[in-house]
Amino acid sequence: MLTHDNYVIQLLNIAILNAIVVLGLNYTTGWTGQINFGQAAFYGLGAYSTALATKFGLPWIAASFSAILVVALASLVLGLPTLRLRTHYLAMTTIGFAEIVRLIIVHWEPVTGGTSGLRDIPGIDLLGWHPQGQIQHYYIMIAVLALAVVVAARIRHSTVGRAMIATKDSEIAAEQSGVDTLRMKLLAFMIGAIYAGIAGCLYASSIRFISPDSFSGTQAVFLMTMLIVGGMGSIPGCVAGALALTILPEALRFLGQWYLVLYGLGVIGIIALLPGGLASVISVRKLRWGHPQ
Repeated sequence: MLTHDNYVIQLLNIAILNAIVVLGLNYTTGWTGQINFGQAAFYGLGAYSTALATKFGLPWIAASFSAILVVALASLVLGLPTLRLRTHYLAMTTIGFAEIVRLIIVHWEPVTGGTSGLRDIPGIDLLGWHPQGQIQHYYIMIAVLALAVVVAARIRHSTVGRAMIATKDSEIAAEQSGVDTLRMKLLAFMIGAIYAGIAGCLYASSIRFISPDSFSGTQAVFLMTMLIVGGMGSIPGCVAGALALTILPEALRFLGQWYLVLYGLGVIGIIALLPGGLASVISVRKLRWGHPQ
């Protein structure tokens, strides 16, 4: 680590978690072309499921697997009827789903804590090892992010990944080539939700406090912006976009209220000048150094 400042390390941890969630969103939006504003809701489901399970005495590993199962089932139930929809209809459906999840969290106060959130959530327990401090959590999250990137890269270059991208390029042509496009969209939706659920598990157990504000509609838009700024369809772009848009607001806070203006202008500038996102900069650098894309 280059720094031992707890605030900086915690910010990096949040950025890493956002990168995992955005990698999951990339399956649905970047590779199959489905507009999904429900990713923050799956993030929240993973966090709240883990928090509640551990507070009721379930071991952390078992609680994490149960939370991932909850997220996977929720994505299946939502995906089966809605992924037949296209364009803005699907977007509206996922927005509705996210709002339902938020309202349940807010109003089921005896269980979820309502707007006050849940505190004193049990921490991570890996076979008797209890990581302490932000640095130890950082190494765990880096390892999970690396695994998430490797899995995404393997899927991207597999038959399944090529079928997902074919679905985005032309659903009719993909179907005529024998691709079950509905199955590909559902699979991408579920894998993306599982990524968010895993990030939610880590978030709840490392921060040890969660509230509905962390998984609101604003957060859903923020995650989509990270994907667009990073570069839709690009694995390195997902990570770059999440890191940049998590760290940049904090880096600009010394400007007071003006930091939001500069932050917004920066995002607009990237979208306008780099339609392919930050990933296009990476591609250009590879070409200049003689590497193939």
